[in-house]
Amino acid sequence: MKTWLLIFIILLFFAFLLGWIGFLILGAFTIALIIKRMKKQNRIILVGPTASGKNFIRSKFAERGFSFDVSYTTREPREGEEFGVDYNFISKNEFEKMIKDNAFYEWVEYNGNYYGTGLWEFKHSDVFIMETDGIKHLKPKHRKKSLVMFVNTPENVRIERMKERGWDDDKIANRIKTDKEKFDNFTDFDLQIQSI
Repeated sequence: MKTWLLIFIILLFFAFLLGWIGFLILGAFTIALIIKRMKKQNRIILVGPTASGKNFIRSKFAERGFSFDVSYTTREPREGEEFGVDYNFISKNEFEKMIKDNAFYEWVEYNGNYYGTGLWEFKHSDVFIMETDGIKHLKPKHRKKSLVMFVNTPENVRIERMKERGWDDDKIANRIKTDKEKFDNFTDFDLQIQSI
């Protein structure tokens, strides 16, 4: 057996024995790996299904000094969301004008609303939240310099979060269905994590 594999198995064994403490140690180890990898990257891109915890993770990076992109969207703000903090909420007409003016690095239409990353924001920010279609629009030179983190949170946790947002069962079912279509074959990521 390879030495590194044996060490890894021993670490997992102790993590299991120590319970939450072991989980936290492995979490700290994961964050250390991310920071080491970031020294070679220019940006972190979070991608994941609805209510997977992307905004929470982005806020944790911001607390540690990373700058983050504030994407543009035409959807209505949710309760507690702020313009310029969570999103730049704009009208469809404004968004379409920005498309014509080539003001976006990437943009997509998702669930009847536009979402996009501004060119300026793409050049000046460290952390981004994108859709799978947005990842497809990354230029190869930018993809090489990006750490794409797939936030793959269990469906039952995501459903509870959507209920906390006040969504009805039909809206939740539609979003789960859409997310399954988008993420079942998604493989263009560098790191997979869960936010529970």
